[in-house]
Amino acid sequence: MKKILVIDDEEPILRHFRDLLKLLNYDPVTANNSDQGIEFAQQKDISLIITDLCMPGKRSEIEHVQALREVSGETPIIVISGYPTPEVMEECEKIGITDFLTKPFELSFISGILEKVLPQEAP
Repeated sequence: MKKILVIDDEEPILRHFRDLLKLLNYDPVTANNSDQGIEFAQQKDISLIITDLCMPGKRSEIEHVQALREVSGETPIIVISGYPTPEVMEECEKIGITDFLTKPFELSFISGILEKVLPQEAP
């Protein structure tokens, strides 16, 4: 079962992601702050990282994403933001973000993204 790390400071969003990912047969790991998310992102068995762009703490939006990229190697990263600017989206692209989702979105939309980013393994 593929492990997906979700980083968001809003517990209801983490709860919805946990429920959806379990339903879709993924193993969700959640973090509610940037430091914890970066710590979990270092695990070698994380298949995908989904993170909110705006996280409280000492890092800027871009610093948060850069730190995730640095510790996670080639692990795909999907960034979520309610207020993306063209500049931030461009910076994320330079960092090597896999995809960028704008809030609000239907959580059911995530299943399509997961199929695209994490192809199912053959039985």
